[in-house]
Amino acid sequence: MSFMDELGKAAEGLGNADPQQTADAASDTVAKSDPSELADHMTQSVGTMDGGTLSKLGGELLQAFNNKGGGAPDASGAAEAAGVSQNAVASGEPGAVGALLQYAKAHPDVLKSAAGVFLQKNPSAISSLAPGLLQGIMGRLGGGASG
Repeated sequence: MSFMDELGKAAEGLGNADPQQTADAASDTVAKSDPSELADHMTQSVGTMDGGTLSKLGGELLQAFNNKGGGAPDASGAAEAAGVSQNAVASGEPGAVGALLQYAKAHPDVLKSAAGVFLQKNPSAISSLAPGLLQGIMGRLGGGASG
């Protein structure tokens, strides 16, 4: 069986897993992820998410920038630095959400906070995640320490 076949089978198993356990595994995976890899995985995932899910992700990113200090800009400054508008991010435009995710690499606490909260609030979005991130979550669900 190929890696992608195994991953597909694992993703199907998400539907059988307890939603709270899945959300917890996702948050744990996000917390332990390298910020650059996390941003890349989340950006890759943008292509598989529907508009409603993307607007939720965009909203969490904007909120995380507004809630974080430590030298991170607010949502307006972050969107401007990423070359996009807050409205485009909030409405779930894929290019805008992807650009802000890539910008968030420079602010790991913001990125991890937004991704963790997003996955906790939207466990159904986990099946839309990029293979590398999904594999880490499945490893944690299975009791492994992947990722």
